[in-house]
Amino acid sequence: MRSALDEARRLAEEIVRDAETEARRIRSQAEEAATRTRDEAETRAQRRLEEVRSALDELRGRLAGGAQGEVEPGPVTVPEPEPPATPEPSPEPVPEPSPEPVPEPIPPPGESDARPAAAPDGGNAGDSDAAVRLVAMKLALDGTSRDDARKRLAADYEVADLDGLLDEVYAKAGK
Repeated sequence: MRSALDEARRLAEEIVRDAETEARRIRSQAEEAATRTRDEAETRAQRRLEEVRSALDELRGRLAGGAQGEVEPGPVTVPEPEPPATPEPSPEPVPEPSPEPVPEPIPPPGESDARPAAAPDGGNAGDSDAAVRLVAMKLALDGTSRDDARKRLAADYEVADLDGLLDEVYAKAGK
């Protein structure tokens, strides 16, 4: 009876040792997988950050170049981020309502031949409005306070309703 008990104890100890060895192997594999996943995520994030920095540098170059000549605002192309390897389930997208179209104002008789006022940079007023909107949005996204943005824009541009423009831009920027 004693030998059976000793044999059972020896088998139990062997099973425990095997289980501990297997647990260490599984833990090691999990840690290696986690390290690989983290490294891949950091690499993707670094790549995306470089793309955004490049786009910002290009935008700064355009803005700096536009200070000497005419500003031609246009969309900045930023590459779309890569989708995750396993997409998470998401709810059905709900389209955003579009605003009602505002009709173009009709000039009073005799003013139909009037040309737009010249902007301070030599372009027309429409180009200046687009440029000041672009600069205001950049300031808002960079975290510039509304008062500092107002001072800078007032110094560099002539805008009829600067407060209204800032209200709109900071609202869109979520600030």
